[in-house]
Amino acid sequence: MDTGKFKKLNAYHVVFLTQNTMVGISLFSLPNDMSQAGYNLWLVPILLGVLANLTLIPIIYLCKQYPTDSLFKMNEKLLGHIIGKVLNFFLLLYALVALTSVSQRYLRVVQTVTLPEYTMTWIGIVFFIVLICIVNGGIKSIARFCMFAFFFTAWLIYYLKWAYQSGNWIHAIPTFEVSVSAWLQALHSGASAMFGFGLILFYYPYIMNQKKAFLHASIGIWLAVLFYVAVSLASVVYFSPWQLDNLLFPVLNLFQAVQLAFIERIETFGTAIWVFLALSTASAYLWVAKKGMDALFSKHKNRTWHLYGCAVIGLFLFLGPISFHLQTLIYDQWAVFYGYGIHLLPILLLIVQFFKRNKEKGVSV
Repeated sequence: MDTGKFKKLNAYHVVFLTQNTMVGISLFSLPNDMSQAGYNLWLVPILLGVLANLTLIPIIYLCKQYPTDSLFKMNEKLLGHIIGKVLNFFLLLYALVALTSVSQRYLRVVQTVTLPEYTMTWIGIVFFIVLICIVNGGIKSIARFCMFAFFFTAWLIYYLKWAYQSGNWIHAIPTFEVSVSAWLQALHSGASAMFGFGLILFYYPYIMNQKKAFLHASIGIWLAVLFYVAVSLASVVYFSPWQLDNLLFPVLNLFQAVQLAFIERIETFGTAIWVFLALSTASAYLWVAKKGMDALFSKHKNRTWHLYGCAVIGLFLFLGPISFHLQTLIYDQWAVFYGYGIHLLPILLLIVQFFKRNKEKGVSV
């Protein structure tokens, strides 16, 4: 685990941490999530990418004001000990909810497509054991795993060729026939696919070249957007409007268009390979949750048992006696607003910092 503030993340670590924490499991259902925009949906990831890059500006600016502190310490410095602790508690909750959401969504797809004869209990336990092994090595271990996951899965985009070849490219011409409210709904529904780049608020102190952190994180954002646009465009040219509205996991259906002599069901193979993306995203949130426990219960000192505690809580939230309706409410609806909060929080903290500095200058005069 990370035992100090020494810098250990290179430029490529930041790029792939940003990209992999965004993609995760969201790409499975992204075209369906943005279907309110109709055949224009392939433009939505580009708009989301622009918004994400703009949101990254205050995030990096805040980090530069406190280059050796994570968001947990910034909260306590700017908002005071009590309010900072309360806010850190909610950040811990967000990390646990995001961890459980990613794990649940992926493992339910695995159970449906790949391992229908197995219960979720043992699949979930094995998944979380692997997560603990990744996170136990610290943030650099997670960054290295993100790099491995990217190169091990990125080539799957080649299989979109079949959808491009057999699709109707007339569908890809933007018509902008949907209302403004439909565009806003598509942006809101697709926003969860962009969450993840804001985790730089927590691992910024470990970055070696902090002056170029904005550039490297931006590359990661647009690398993720590139994959989003490729999958969305394939869905637009290949599916009908009804299919975009009703197919929950369009990527799996795109895989079904693939015709290979040596593989019968490419979607099963693709789902199995996708575990590396799910693990890379979930491990980043587990690391943040562990750091949140350190901030709340050990005054930011490293405690390895906090990692196990967070993993057990995440596993309980996943396998525990929580109704399906409540799970949908927490992991699908509330989690989006949690994500808005954590990515807009730096703006609030910068405002607080501005007034505190002005007040200090007034006192000194």
